[in-house]
Amino acid sequence: MSLVYITHHDESIFDVEREYAAQAATKQGGKFGHASKKATRFAQNLRDRLNVEYKKQSVIMQNDGVRLLTDAKKAFHRTMGCAHTPLDPPCAYLRKNQGVKWRRENTHMCPKGPGVPSLPRPGKDDGKCKVPPNFIRRNIQCAQRTVACPPPPRYVDTPTGTRHNLVNSGLLPQFICRKDFGKVPIYISKTKKMLTQMRAICDKEEARIQELCGGHKRGQQGRASGASAAAAAMFGGPPEMPGMRIMEQAERNEILEGLRQHLSENTKQYQSMSLLIDSVAKRQRKGKLESDLRQVEQDILLIETSPIIYVSQF
Repeated sequence: MSLVYITHHDESIFDVEREYAAQAATKQGGKFGHASKKATRFAQNLRDRLNVEYKKQSVIMQNDGVRLLTDAKKAFHRTMGCAHTPLDPPCAYLRKNQGVKWRRENTHMCPKGPGVPSLPRPGKDDGKCKVPPNFIRRNIQCAQRTVACPPPPRYVDTPTGTRHNLVNSGLLPQFICRKDFGKVPIYISKTKKMLTQMRAICDKEEARIQELCGGHKRGQQGRASGASAAAAAMFGGPPEMPGMRIMEQAERNEILEGLRQHLSENTKQYQSMSLLIDSVAKRQRKGKLESDLRQVEQDILLIETSPIIYVSQF
């Protein structure tokens, strides 16, 4: 098998084969003398070019066996492989310290900067104590100067010597020594003050309502109107409100009967629902019935527990 080496991409492989074929034919018959000379020159040029490229390789073998990586340019044949691959002799394989050693070429240059100050001379006295501190002695002195913590007060309640803490045991009068002992707490004073203010507001609002019910301004006749309202409340008559009337007992019973009938109908509808709530419509209907039942029960309770109900006349 013959190997063809391509140096430039603008040439034809078939021409190279013809050159070598012509050279072989010249050696055999001697008929193509001009072709043999041209083939010889081509081979010589190719050999010279290979030698130059081999010398320009980026790996340099040093005398100590270390291969140095340099920044040489890429050769023409690197994409296709070397024409002459240097091989080590068989005796160089599987021997100690005969492997491939690599070392990258160091071309780094440090930038010039300001000068570094020189180190002080050894033995120069800088005024500091050079004796190392004695930590053991320092800890002993600190322990001697430390004030011992007094033991907590305890009491013994059994002959066998069972001890308990005396503080918070109830045997020492602690609370009588406090500053607020025997005084009214602050929260009680605040509560009383708040109740007094609320009572004053309620009295003022009650006086305003009585003035509106009597139809007179609160002045000289304030006492008379207040007395009449008190007498009406004493004899059981509810105070009259302008523009309002008191609901009669027959009307109250009619409303209660209608509410109870509506409650029974809603309860019957709620109990007749299916046990399986598996759709959105069923869930919405159940929620509406529950809210209606709750509202009807609240209305019935309000009418039954309110003795006086005012109804607007307008």
